[in-house]
Amino acid sequence: MALTETQKSKIAQYIPIFNNYLSAERQADDLNARRERIELYEELLSSSGIEAMNELDFGRVIASLWSFAMWGNKGYLVDKLLRDNPIDEMKKILHHLLWGNEDLAVRYDTFKENTNGFGPASITELLSFTHPQDCGLWNTKARKALLKLGFEDTLPFIKNYQLDGQQYALFIQLLKEICAELVQQNIPELDLLGVNYFLYEVRNNTIEFEEAVVEREREIGEEQVITDFDHDEAIENLLTIGQWLGFEVEKEKTIARGARVDAIWQASVANLGVVTYVFEVQRRGSRDGLILNLQRAQNNPTVQRLIIVALADELEGIRSEILYLPENFRRMVGYMEVTELMRATDLVSELSGIISKLELVKSEFGG
Repeated sequence: MALTETQKSKIAQYIPIFNNYLSAERQADDLNARRERIELYEELLSSSGIEAMNELDFGRVIASLWSFAMWGNKGYLVDKLLRDNPIDEMKKILHHLLWGNEDLAVRYDTFKENTNGFGPASITELLSFTHPQDCGLWNTKARKALLKLGFEDTLPFIKNYQLDGQQYALFIQLLKEICAELVQQNIPELDLLGVNYFLYEVRNNTIEFEEAVVEREREIGEEQVITDFDHDEAIENLLTIGQWLGFEVEKEKTIARGARVDAIWQASVANLGVVTYVFEVQRRGSRDGLILNLQRAQNNPTVQRLIIVALADELEGIRSEILYLPENFRRMVGYMEVTELMRATDLVSELSGIISKLELVKSEFGG
């Protein structure tokens, strides 16, 4: 997987930015945080550590993950993960992921297929901080950085949130190539986790560029146009926002007979009992099937709102079809544009980071 001259040139453009990071105070802070995490995993996620792991130890690992940073209530998150993945089974599959003898791609797929609540970001984070020389992080920042560097054709799946084991193996190969190129650019040799830090600096610079573009577009009265999105990532974002707001959240939930929906938010409200908000993400597929599924979901007496998430044009088409349906259904349906979901996710992430620095609440897991 040799890099093209264009890709090498784009990497070179970010070398001064990365050098500034390497000499900055926050790089020392990042190194300390990384060292602490690696030491924690050497204790809890070693072969013997997993064998001796209890629920509190598992909670300490989960609370440390960046991929779960926006879960304000870590206790609820850990309890939910353990309900879906009993501790004894969790220990076996976790040991296989981190210390099994099979190829990494096989171990990754086995873990992903036999656990609930873990996505590519959390799985690769466990791998990266346990084996930083050999594994890297697959998350939104890394994906967007690689797009910025021109790797869309090298990894055609780069825009996808989901990742299988073979694709992860290809991603690791690419990180190794980038690592070698950074050495050629006089950057001290990094492990693969270190390459992720380089990608984060690329992404940080990208954010500044995008914000400037957005501001410029506002000045000339234009709007950004999003033409596609990742269905699974949209669902994960809905779950993140819902739990941050204090709801109990679930995905791919059968909410009524014949109605399996993408996500729900649920809460107990005085005088009302349990209330449920249903979300369906529409990227492609039949509008009639979507509407029928929501009509069936309406049969659950706890459902208070049915919300469709899609691109603006798709929402307009769905709205025009629902316009002629019974009023009691029509009034229950709400609409959210994907751009609104993305913005809400970014805002929650930013607010979560600000609030977490205050350390207002410490859980039993230290998160």
